[in-house]
Amino acid sequence: MKPALIKGSLLTAALLSIALSPAGLNANTAQYLPTEARWCMAQGCIDLEIPKTVAQFQKGLMQRPALGPWRGMWFRFLPAQAVGFWMHKCIVPLDLVFIRDGKVVEVKAQLPPCPRLPCPSYDSKELVDGVIELQAGRAAALGLKAGSPAIPKLD
Repeated sequence: MKPALIKGSLLTAALLSIALSPAGLNANTAQYLPTEARWCMAQGCIDLEIPKTVAQFQKGLMQRPALGPWRGMWFRFLPAQAVGFWMHKCIVPLDLVFIRDGKVVEVKAQLPPCPRLPCPSYDSKELVDGVIELQAGRAAALGLKAGSPAIPKLD
């Protein structure tokens, strides 16, 4: 049996307005960006998604299932600045790796999801030019700590 096709511009317009509205269906859907960079180290390379727009920065990894061990999201900040992240609407714990000038500044590990406001903010201790979000526990598994090299490269 073939599915019925819905015709009619009013129904289509109504469904689109719900899906595209900030409070609509897309407000709670995960964002998947193309991988455009790699962070290679002795153990292997992590493929990185890079948010570029304000909306992509704000959404980050909200509503995303656990990342694979060789996957992450790289938030770039030029010039370097003090930044804060939260885990609002994240559904899995994450590690945050704060970087500057090609080195890890600090790691905030095993940050728990925060399904409802208010949520704590995880702020950088100093100015950073990037933050990489990884699967929880991955920073420790890779031996990342302050002073570790961190030189992601654009593909």
